[in-house]
Amino acid sequence: MDNYLSHRWPAAAEGSLPMPPKPRRSRWNVFQVILLVTGILALVAMLMLIGFLAIRLVLLTQIAADPRPAPGATNQPVYSGQPTGWTPEDLPWGGPDPAVQLSLVPSAGEARPAPDIYERTLPGVVSVTATLRGGYSTGTGFLVESSGYLLTNYHIIDKGIALEVMLLSDRSVYPAQVIGFDEEFDLAVLKIEGYDLPTLPLGDSDALSVGDQVYAIGNPMGDLYGSMTEGIVSALGREGHKVPDGLGMIQTSAALNSGNSGGPLLNDRGQVVGITSAKITGMENDTVIEGLGLAIPMTDLLPFVNHILAAGESWRPAIGISCTVATLDGKTGILVKEITADTAYEAGLRPNDLILAAGGQDTPTLASLRRVLYTTGVGETVTCTVLRDGEELEVTLALIDTLGQTP
Repeated sequence: MDNYLSHRWPAAAEGSLPMPPKPRRSRWNVFQVILLVTGILALVAMLMLIGFLAIRLVLLTQIAADPRPAPGATNQPVYSGQPTGWTPEDLPWGGPDPAVQLSLVPSAGEARPAPDIYERTLPGVVSVTATLRGGYSTGTGFLVESSGYLLTNYHIIDKGIALEVMLLSDRSVYPAQVIGFDEEFDLAVLKIEGYDLPTLPLGDSDALSVGDQVYAIGNPMGDLYGSMTEGIVSALGREGHKVPDGLGMIQTSAALNSGNSGGPLLNDRGQVVGITSAKITGMENDTVIEGLGLAIPMTDLLPFVNHILAAGESWRPAIGISCTVATLDGKTGILVKEITADTAYEAGLRPNDLILAAGGQDTPTLASLRRVLYTTGVGETVTCTVLRDGEELEVTLALIDTLGQTP
């Protein structure tokens, strides 16, 4: 690519006008030079300060939706903000199918080389385009069932009125329908009409360890199709930075950019262990932040995916309490502050009980308790070990759905 950063003016030819005599240097000229240099330095310092303050304003950016004018549009305004009267009903909807349920594939065999993972994965990766009112939003998704079900991020389709999915393998384009979504967990399940489509295996994100090799495949900038980046698992169970409760995120050093959202995060066996969703960027305490990508863990997300496939909507299994983390008698658990569901009180749970375990799993954090409840599901029961007045006892609780309710 040509680089036009420098340019030489032509040298004077022989026979041209003589050079004017060299002016005599004076104190006044030296003083002017000093003033000029001082002014330039002051201007540079001011510009650097303005740039520093502007960068600090950027803390967290979703990496997927890349709103831009619709193809072929001329000076068409890019959509921003809530369109008047828009609701999720404006999206194209399809019906759920309880017969379709997904499962995790056990991790087995040796790690595969990156080129092999890419070759096997690319046919199952897609580009997702949502038409907005005045523009469009692009991101990534991946097929999980051969008849055309696929997963992506909700924020790609948010405020959309039409959806298209393009297979990266042959660039064929299909209209898509929404089966269901979970806005808080940034999950959307879509469907295209297909037959014997290539799918990606879902892996157990619980099997990941910090330092494991991972890969991301997506469509950065919306049109750099099938870009693969590599990195490691930087941390597990990340919370905060607007991360949804109960789904501690996978932090990765794999490069993620606008357009990658909704794409697969793969382990070294080529299994999907997460859905890339966001990255943290900007500047904090005079330090530039980079290499902090986030992905939703597949193991935690699977119960919500399967419920959407079966019912067309998400859920939020709960036992009906207001609670916090606390330590009593040297034991850490979930302290019941208030009981908000009659079923919990009737089962024998009481305020100030400390939940030490649920479903046989220790619950030292809110995330650990939520995870047991999400995996168990609404309508099922979970047996909790609680500490009350220095004595441990068991209480079996029925799970209720609190989605849409005020916590």
